[in-house]
Amino acid sequence: MSPYGKTQDTFSEFLGIPKSNLASYEIGRRVPSDAAIQLICQKCGINEEWLRNGTPPMKPPDKLSTYLAQIKKGDEEFIKELIEVYMELDPDSKKALRIIADKMHEKRKERGQ
Repeated sequence: MSPYGKTQDTFSEFLGIPKSNLASYEIGRRVPSDAAIQLICQKCGINEEWLRNGTPPMKPPDKLSTYLAQIKKGDEEFIKELIEVYMELDPDSKKALRIIADKMHEKRKERGQ
């Protein structure tokens, strides 16, 4: 069993590839195709460069982390303040804001936007 709790059987089933292919990749008898590498990266949520070359980071940053880093570096005062105000709202106010956003989304869908 691997340190990640998956056997070759469960991992190959998870990926949807034959166990023999996975075993061949592990022992270096076969090089995974680009499609196989992309599948592994997509299913496991890892960076392709990490899988191919060991280049960090293993996991790609999520969109929110990426956006927050951009906002932090940039001149996005309005967005920074909007996030601060939202985070300081009480739970009922956050819920009300979500309801408003959902209703706006419904209206836009009705108009075909």
